[in-house]
Amino acid sequence: MGSYFHVFCPKGVKSKYRLIVYNGNKEPFIPLTEYYHDQINRIGEGSVLAYLNTLKPFFSWIEKKSHYKGSLVRWNDQSEAVKEAVRQYLIQKLHCKIRGRENHEGIYTTSKSSKTVHLFLAAIKGFYRSMTRLQMYPYDNPLVDLEWEDSYGEQPGLRPERPRMPKAAGTEEPLAFRKQTDSYFKIINEEWVPEIIGDWDLPYRIYHSGSLNNWRLRDEIITRFMFETGARISEILELTVGDYRKRTDIHELAASNKGSYKKRIKFIRISPETLKLLIRYVNTERRQAAETQAKFHDLPDKEPLFLSTRGSAYTYSAFYSNWARITTSAEIKLNPHKARHWFVTSMLRGIYENSNTNAEIENKKKQLIEYMKWRDPDTLAVYEHYYDEQKFRDLHEQLQENYTKREKAFFKSIKDGAKPEPIHRTPVKSEESITTDPESEWLNDFYEGMND
Repeated sequence: MGSYFHVFCPKGVKSKYRLIVYNGNKEPFIPLTEYYHDQINRIGEGSVLAYLNTLKPFFSWIEKKSHYKGSLVRWNDQSEAVKEAVRQYLIQKLHCKIRGRENHEGIYTTSKSSKTVHLFLAAIKGFYRSMTRLQMYPYDNPLVDLEWEDSYGEQPGLRPERPRMPKAAGTEEPLAFRKQTDSYFKIINEEWVPEIIGDWDLPYRIYHSGSLNNWRLRDEIITRFMFETGARISEILELTVGDYRKRTDIHELAASNKGSYKKRIKFIRISPETLKLLIRYVNTERRQAAETQAKFHDLPDKEPLFLSTRGSAYTYSAFYSNWARITTSAEIKLNPHKARHWFVTSMLRGIYENSNTNAEIENKKKQLIEYMKWRDPDTLAVYEHYYDEQKFRDLHEQLQENYTKREKAFFKSIKDGAKPEPIHRTPVKSEESITTDPESEWLNDFYEGMND
């Protein structure tokens, strides 16, 4: 018996599934297939594929190695059997230590633990959530602490009639307790360390490498979108021509947000240079692959902005293949999501450098919170009056001018024979150092929100 694998539906083949997962016997495995299609409507393709790739080894393992009361565990067994299989997998394959606690189990990662522990726990919990929602699993979600609601469902400050004001609003005293998770398996000794990417020249290094490797105009524009807007790559790849037309400002596009079910609840801003490149791409390179030869201003609203060379919507896996080639050539190991971190770091630097008072700094922070849409939009509605889009436009345009000047200076130095310096990354030392410093606590929330 081999390993689980997945295959995308070939172009021209009609199927209810765009992707099918196969088990070790090369037979379609419907639970993971349905999981993929259930999740793809909720989160970006990159995240779904990451979860799927994390789950496939578990399902290969469970068929041969897991035991509960003398029998192999099946994925649709009762909750206690599945919990035992997950527990064994965490210990045997991911090298974790587990200690039982009241109503849940604590996971202690070790020096041998895989870096995918957190990803696996999120993926397997989401899998059973999908199976329950699709009525394919008849029991309670085995990855959820059933006692959680009784213990934490009524925390101080949670008011059913009126939502508590967000901490960023600054109108209520912060709560003393930390956010609790309803997961049955809880990572105990995890220390979250956000990575602050403070290299001003990072995007220009990648642009330079792309130019040397003759990248397509499409990939250059997508990369510029990532660094200029702070949007997730999935949000950028989902953009349509209509998203550009929805905004009154010519440098803005309407965009979805993670968890918004593809509804356009936010906007992103690009520089004038990137807008010129986008229009050029749509009128030239894109037309070579598209079925319609209409130009930018004549395309239907539903048309995706970015196409593959075969004329289909450009996917994350296709983009990542090109991204990896460019970053490897630049000798930079960088996940596309880190461009979002670079954007936030740069924006925060700009806020402090271009503000005269603490009040002005705080106001711009709130503008950034709203622009990034880190919190649930319903929660954000309670302090929408704090946000002024025009103020953010002014700030963004000023920073883009600085980026353009820096980009020109970078390429001039390359032309003059200078070699790029190594990337400088400054990690925050520990979670404790963040949460105990009132001045930096909000930054911790920012990065936690970015990973949601």
